[in-house]
Amino acid sequence: MEDAEKMLEEQQRELERIRNRRNGKMNTEGLRKALNFIFLLLALAGLVLYFYFPDHHTYGWAVITLGMIAKLIEFFVRFMF
Repeated sequence: MEDAEKMLEEQQRELERIRNRRNGKMNTEGLRKALNFIFLLLALAGLVLYFYFPDHHTYGWAVITLGMIAKLIEFFVRFMF
């Protein structure tokens, strides 16, 4: 029973891949995951800089801003492609 379910899921993924290729859509899942990971790392680094090093508030804001830019790029990639 599990083998049949796995086979069905695999066939559905393959069918979706073929449909996307025919429609000219590109697979952006990997890019989106990478951009989300970069966003999380930059947000965490910015928060650490901001709260643990009080004399570096500007650096914290700059790093957090870079993370937000990465998130905006991911947002546009999600809806544009």
